[in-house]
Amino acid sequence: MKKILFVCNNLDHGGVGRSLVNLLREIHRDYAVDLLLFHPWGPYLKDVPEDVRLLPSEGLLPLLGMTREQVREQSGRLAVLRRFLGLWSRAFGSGLPRKWVFSTAPTLSGYDVAVAFAQELGGRNFTAGCNSFVLKRVQAGRKISFVHHDFEHYKGNTRENRRLYRRFDRVACVSRGCRTAFLRVLPELTERTKIVYNCTDYAAIRRMGQEPADVFSPDCLNLLSVSRITAEKAYPRAVEIMKRVMQDYPALRWYVVGDGPALEELVQKVREAGLSERIVLLGPRDNPYCYMRQADALFLPSRYEAAPLVFDEAKALGLPVLTTETTSSARLVGLTGCGLVCENSEAGIEGMLRQVLEDPGQLRRFRDKIQQQSFDNQVAREQWERLVWN
Repeated sequence: MKKILFVCNNLDHGGVGRSLVNLLREIHRDYAVDLLLFHPWGPYLKDVPEDVRLLPSEGLLPLLGMTREQVREQSGRLAVLRRFLGLWSRAFGSGLPRKWVFSTAPTLSGYDVAVAFAQELGGRNFTAGCNSFVLKRVQAGRKISFVHHDFEHYKGNTRENRRLYRRFDRVACVSRGCRTAFLRVLPELTERTKIVYNCTDYAAIRRMGQEPADVFSPDCLNLLSVSRITAEKAYPRAVEIMKRVMQDYPALRWYVVGDGPALEELVQKVREAGLSERIVLLGPRDNPYCYMRQADALFLPSRYEAAPLVFDEAKALGLPVLTTETTSSARLVGLTGCGLVCENSEAGIEGMLRQVLEDPGQLRRFRDKIQQQSFDNQVAREQWERLVWN
């Protein structure tokens, strides 16, 4: 039985954590799986299979997976150290601070495969560092790095991160479009770069979707967004669009489930637009699926994406998707008949919203199309097996 190590910073809200747990639930019976979380925390931690061994995060490794607030709550001295390492990383790069942090934890060995599941951040960011850790502190026969974003436009597309990817035996991209974007940057890795779709726990999503969520207005068209609130999601520009469209359609409502670094900007934009009663920020939710089951459509106005896990989750609940053109949206949404994909611009998003508002029967037709389809993880599982064995 192959022995596999997965490395991730934490299991906080977001598609990467959910994707990791779903993959573990799919493969854990066929491999001896260890999981190292720099900070063993997050709402998805409870969903990790019991036979997956959670390794202790030793030394200063937790600093790479904790938020600033968590560090401050744990120790004032650690907070000062974290701030110093963060400032050093922004000024001179994260290489030396991470090397020092890694040196406080033991080297891990004896693995057939080691997987860096969370990709590197950009902007000389101190936190995360899964790629660096797997390359420098893990001994394994094969080392794999996952790519979950549109790497070509992602802030993590830096000279240092490109150098790290060149050292991996395999790179796993979560969609065909994701792989295409990655290889436009690193074409020399074509032979090593594979596609491994996200796994989705369809049964659990449908079960959790049955829980009550009485937040929507029954006489309105209720759009829902579920994601980490980050710059690439482009929610602030969507507020400006909503302001124009809601003037003509008073029955339109937009609900946002999630948290993230761009939340404060979004809160400010909604307040300035005077739309706090019609754009409702629900914050993070351990169970977003009860909201998704009752919404009229999933709305994702991103500037760039790879293959959002939430697309498959929406399909599991029969929820139509309204989204912008990104690396994989046409194939995942448009070609499957599960929703609308618009030009990635303010004009494109506004036109899509007005089209649906003028013909709400479209959403019913999309629901019917989704219900005629079946969804499983067979292809993703086969891709994973080839990644590990070939």
